[in-house]
Amino acid sequence: MSPLGIVVLIVLIDLLGFSLVMPLLAPFAEQYGFREWQIGLLFAAYPLCQLVAGPILGRLSDRYGRRPLLIFSQAGTALSFLILGLSRNFTVMLLARMLDGASGGNILVAQAYVADVTTPENRAKGMGLIGMAFGLGFVFGPLLGGLLLGLPVAEGWRLRLPFLVAAGFSTLAWVMVLLRLPESRSSQPEVREKARVLSWQGLSDTVRVPGIGQLVLLGFLSVLAFAALEGTLSLFLERRMNWNARTASFVFAGLGFLSALVQGGLIRRLVPKFGEPRLIVWGIAIVALGFAGVALVSGAQGLAVALLLVGLGQGLLGPSISGLLSRITPMSEQGAVFGTLSSAQTLARMLSYGTSNVLLGRVSSGAPYWFAFVVSVVAALLALGFLPRLTHHLGAGQAAAEGEGPAAAIGSSGKSRSRKPPISSGSV
Repeated sequence: MSPLGIVVLIVLIDLLGFSLVMPLLAPFAEQYGFREWQIGLLFAAYPLCQLVAGPILGRLSDRYGRRPLLIFSQAGTALSFLILGLSRNFTVMLLARMLDGASGGNILVAQAYVADVTTPENRAKGMGLIGMAFGLGFVFGPLLGGLLLGLPVAEGWRLRLPFLVAAGFSTLAWVMVLLRLPESRSSQPEVREKARVLSWQGLSDTVRVPGIGQLVLLGFLSVLAFAALEGTLSLFLERRMNWNARTASFVFAGLGFLSALVQGGLIRRLVPKFGEPRLIVWGIAIVALGFAGVALVSGAQGLAVALLLVGLGQGLLGPSISGLLSRITPMSEQGAVFGTLSSAQTLARMLSYGTSNVLLGRVSSGAPYWFAFVVSVVAALLALGFLPRLTHHLGAGQAAAEGEGPAAAIGSSGKSRSRKPPISSGSV
């Protein structure tokens, strides 16, 4: 198997473990009597530590190579799942989640590995394989979790078993990195010294380019809203619908399948026809209706419709924001801008997990989804305020020559930089 195939398989195995336990963390913690704010902390600890450690791990991988950092991060993830599966103490479980976040740069390092081993013309295909691994992981992980909960094991181990299986997946990924994955970075010291150091001044200059800062903010708001569902859906289904953790796992699998379907097929047909700006606005509108629907429903059919809207809207929104951001960002700043987007969305998850669980415990089961609805409305107002102007600039600059400066990057359609279709210049 090629190095690209190995790293994609490693990502898939790792995400199977992550998505297997994601729907079960809240019921698992509630089983031991933890309060909602404690459950929120368990969710928020991972993105908080990832926010701090992710850029450091990425920079270390530039300097010392991808393979050593992947070995470290996979080992940390496996150990954290093992601790979670064996512990009943809140502090120990919180430290395990922090360990997972601190060593959780494996996906970012894997993406850098793909960039190392692919040619520029094949890079999009390589990143697409990583996206495919995400989609498959978030479908089959929750599905496997639901099946494990149906096994005839002792009651005290039923919710623990998926965490131990996740530790097994991460250990398998660690072994594959150790035994099968070659280093992708050059062994020459002078090559590794050329790793670009991100400065606050350079970052500030980049996000001030028209459209970039606003799109990063939209990415932040979209995840701030969606993470409210990620962090509370299992408890919501238990309290509103009287469904157990196994059923919640199957619901998460359905959402993952819908997201993979939209991002893997539908979005590629819609972008050339309507353009990313319109799809961003439509995605926000659809997901806002879905959140309001979840907050109001009392039956299974209504919930299915509401979650369908959330999955469809989020499937349109995420790739459209990333695609448009890629088009308007100068090539020399792609890494910095997408690193900023990743950090902003990690921060959004941290804030949303804590806030939504407190709302669930202290206000009502529907409160997290009204919070997500309000955030989506704010995002819609922001999008309607700047996307028409950005679309006008893009449409007016279709014939402009490709350039390295920010203005030239925005004025260009991206045809010589990207094989993607031009952005529709119609109104949003």
